[in-house]
Amino acid sequence: MKRFCSHFLITLFFLIPCNLLGNEIIFEYETKNQVNLQDLISAMHNADIILLGEIHDNLFQHRARADLIGKLQSEKFVIVSEHLSSGNEITYSGSLLEDLEIIGFNKKSWSWPVHEVLYKKFEELSLPVFGGNLSHEDINNIYLGKKFSLSDTLNPLVDKSVLNSQSKDKLINDLVAGHCGVVEGDLLSFMFKVQRYRDASLAQIATAVAPAIVIAGNGHVRRDYGVPQILKKINPSSHVVSIAFLEIDRLFETTDSVIKKLFKDADTDYIWLTEAVSREDPCENLLGRGD
Repeated sequence: MKRFCSHFLITLFFLIPCNLLGNEIIFEYETKNQVNLQDLISAMHNADIILLGEIHDNLFQHRARADLIGKLQSEKFVIVSEHLSSGNEITYSGSLLEDLEIIGFNKKSWSWPVHEVLYKKFEELSLPVFGGNLSHEDINNIYLGKKFSLSDTLNPLVDKSVLNSQSKDKLINDLVAGHCGVVEGDLLSFMFKVQRYRDASLAQIATAVAPAIVIAGNGHVRRDYGVPQILKKINPSSHVVSIAFLEIDRLFETTDSVIKKLFKDADTDYIWLTEAVSREDPCENLLGRGD
């Protein structure tokens, strides 16, 4: 019989075994039941596209995803990365960071070496890695209202995947919240458009190279307004599994109220909890509250 931690105060979900602390605490979104890692892997086994979210600066999550990918029959999967622009593919030479920088990886923007453990796993398994993001040039052209390099490919996907009013409002609210509540008007409209085109680009590349694993921020792996929403419009019969990687300050504080909030804020097939990392409040300086 599994031993359980008596200090947990959890009534909505069944108790979490002590041996999961610091490793994986995973919930299925629809049932709100906890699942073990092997059951999750079984559910992912025949997926066409798997989406693994992230909080970009959380090393615990990159380690967890690297371990998960290592446990999958991963030789059949191709990686599609938000950290690289569409049209790029990695060639491994034995110098991982150089290999990434050659194809446009920005080590400052992505706070290298935070993601190193993940990419080392790709290298270890010799997994193909394709870029799925928009280029800076394309983003600038979207801002200027000009045609961009992926227009002809992505416009039909975006047009076919128009969000319903509820999903659109949720994305707008999340964009505002993610930018400290100070973005509005034309800038908000631009950010909304870029988000949709980014998701369309990730979806288009993943579909082209499937079976694929998409690694991207949690906003991109949401079912209501992210890549899965577009994938289902492209091919309603495709088997898509999305996992949000979320964090809480202390795993042993996984109480009812904490879990309820996480489920309210996420919309993915599974939620994987990790410890939080220490970080400065990015809104402090922006809102003039810093020193």
